[in-house]
Amino acid sequence: MKKIFYYILMGAFLLGTATSCEDSVEDLSKVTYFAELNLKGDDFVKLSLGETYTEPGYEATENGEDISEKVKVTGSVDSSTPGFYNLVYSVANVDGFSVTKTRQVMVVNPDSFASAYQGESQAGTRHYTGAPILITENEDGTYLIDDLLGGLQFYGMNPGFEPMYDFHAEAKLKLNADNTLTLIKVGNWYFASELALSLTEGKYNPETGVVTMTVDYGGTPLSVTLTK
Repeated sequence: MKKIFYYILMGAFLLGTATSCEDSVEDLSKVTYFAELNLKGDDFVKLSLGETYTEPGYEATENGEDISEKVKVTGSVDSSTPGFYNLVYSVANVDGFSVTKTRQVMVVNPDSFASAYQGESQAGTRHYTGAPILITENEDGTYLIDDLLGGLQFYGMNPGFEPMYDFHAEAKLKLNADNTLTLIKVGNWYFASELALSLTEGKYNPETGVVTMTVDYGGTPLSVTLTK
């Protein structure tokens, strides 16, 4: 009788161990299929002031299945105001793992100095392009440029450090009757106490919408070109 009871206990133990191992193996062998997200059209779109933004579209799949209806889009475009607008697309798979992509929309005013621009900056061998630069008009008729350096610091030399550090050298400008630029004041920025900035030469071409500036970057000539 004792032997029979012993065999029953051993059988139950072995069955429980086998079940536990099966559960463990089942958990370890689970496969996650990550979602794939693709944007149709370009990830950078340029519009003129007042032009309507038309969404080019997107598509998402998970293990070959179309899940485009699950894509969430955050952000909006105000085509009545020059600037840069980011549209963020995101989608998650059944296990909650998400993927995101961003499309940037640039709204320019082709008929005004106050507009959004793409900045190019070059100081010696350092050369950066594609920085988002914005010029707005002040109430007194002067203009504020959000980075006199054309993106040299925040976009080129120190990308990703903002907003912890302010690498935008904001400046107040005057647009003269002959379309030359005069620097009135440079605002506070991270290197303000170390690098004195001045404008050696500046000009706006209303026909092409291009701004060209030579900035004295702490004793180093800095070439800045802004293009709509």
